[in-house]
Amino acid sequence: MHSRRNALLLLHLTVFIWGFTGIFGKLIQQGTLHLVYTRCIIAAAGLALAAWWMRRTLSPRTPELAMYMLTGVLITGHWITFYGAIKISTASIAAACLSTSTVFTALLEPLWFKRRVRAYEVVLGIIVVGALLLLFGLETKYRLGIAVAVLSALLSAWFNIINARLVQRDDPMRISFYEITSVAVLMGAGLLVMGDLPPPLWDLPTSDIVYHLLLGLVCTSFSFVTGIMVMRQLSPFTVMLTVNLEPVYTILIALIIWGEEEKMRTGSYLGIALILLCLLANGWFQRRRTAQELTEPDPLGRG
Repeated sequence: MHSRRNALLLLHLTVFIWGFTGIFGKLIQQGTLHLVYTRCIIAAAGLALAAWWMRRTLSPRTPELAMYMLTGVLITGHWITFYGAIKISTASIAAACLSTSTVFTALLEPLWFKRRVRAYEVVLGIIVVGALLLLFGLETKYRLGIAVAVLSALLSAWFNIINARLVQRDDPMRISFYEITSVAVLMGAGLLVMGDLPPPLWDLPTSDIVYHLLLGLVCTSFSFVTGIMVMRQLSPFTVMLTVNLEPVYTILIALIIWGEEEKMRTGSYLGIALILLCLLANGWFQRRRTAQELTEPDPLGRG
């Protein structure tokens, strides 16, 4: 029980940090592709340095290496669509649309973990979608941004479910390193073919350097590892539902920084309240299910 509680606390810290990813994505002056590539280079370097300092192996000698690389393709698509949605809409909208990942997780997780669909997860997921429709039902000028952000949510749910399986068999730091490195290689190859590699970090404006370091080291290197680590104790659905707090943090921070530019209608804030209620409801269902599992008699007659 204590390990699960600690995992929840670490997850909430991670989600709070993720709340800044959309903010930095808007503050950084680079385009979407350059931003994702630079972020991954910094994050991969940060993970390599951390592994060396902590004496953790990053050896590629693992049968799961190909899966890490393929998962990196999904992460590449997720980050491109997420930051693309920010550029064509707002940080608040892009972050809030990630709430639909709850529905995708509720549908995909039983397939990957070969378990029955839990009715309450589907119901909570549908409510989140309803909250999302309420959130942006009147925000018609951002429909393209909403569509791109929902695609990003699908990719997010997909790679998080895969990571929930991988973390049971390997170290979260090694998983994170090869997934992020594969994103950097894929992005670098694409930009090289297009003849559009970004300038080195030190040639960027000072503000972009600072934001990139925070985004790459804190919001990616650190939080990516912790986001995978907690899946040893928590289900992918619980993780993705908790991630719905990310848009709340992003919206609050964006309102403080940009004010009227990020302000939404009253109905939008009601949608956020529904998302929070779903988060609380999931916690209650999870505790109830855990209590039932602890009190049920062992079918094998073990004490």
